Amino acid sequence: MQSTTAPKPSEAGLTKCQVYFADGAKKAFRSYDSSGRYVVADPRDYGIRGLKKMVDRWGKLVKMAILYDTEFGHELERYQHGQWQAPQP
Repeated sequence: MQSTTAPKPSEAGLTKCQVYFADGAKKAFRSYDSSGRYVVADPRDYGIRGLKKMVDRWGKLVKMAILYDTEFGHELERYQHGQWQAPQP
């Protein structure tokens, strides 16, 4: 039985990545901010690296991906044309 006080893993990430696929589908992914095996020095950075690695592996299947900070809701980075870029002001 799951505890009612702990957030679901799908809602617990410090960052979120909205992925738009080349076939028209879109899906949101939350970061995993801990390893589960060892202490992570910077959980936010660990989660961002994991999301970026996931998108990079998919390569040409991804049309665009946007990384968001879940606490404040602002855009952190954007993946387009095969590379990550800082958001435009």
